Amino acid sequence: MAETKHAHADHVEGDGISYGGIFWFIVILVATVLFCEVFVWGGFKFVLMRHRTVQGEVAPLAEARTPAQIKDGRVVPGTATPPSPGLNVQEPVVLKAFRDGEDAALHTYGWVDQGSQVVRLPIDRAKDLLMERGLPVRPAAAETMSKGPGVVVQDPASGR
Repeated sequence: MAETKHAHADHVEGDGISYGGIFWFIVILVATVLFCEVFVWGGFKFVLMRHRTVQGEVAPLAEARTPAQIKDGRVVPGTATPPSPGLNVQEPVVLKAFRDGEDAALHTYGWVDQGSQVVRLPIDRAKDLLMERGLPVRPAAAETMSKGPGVVVQDPASGR
């Protein structure tokens, strides 16, 4: 048994992972991402610079242009007659103002056409009046209803 050779405990095997390869992969990945970000940023700056400097020739009868502004929640372009419809940039504010106007129209008295003496009633009052007076009925429909259900009245003009 003395002739048997045993492995010594001095030699330690590695875990089989190449840490140098992982390090260089991360370095190359970070460099590639940074290069792409700088490239895209530079491209945007270049296009913006060209847009600001090269506007082209303006037609002699064209309207004078000013920078666009935001007014009452909408983008107002720099022309005297803006195209329609406008871009809504403050949706909740504009929607609240619209709904407040609708609520005011539904729950208050007001003129629809003052010259014709046409008024607007609150919705609750209009419902009460409708329940009191009923809906208007055409004369032919009134005759049918007075004769009873299931009775068909023939129209002499149409022959039906």
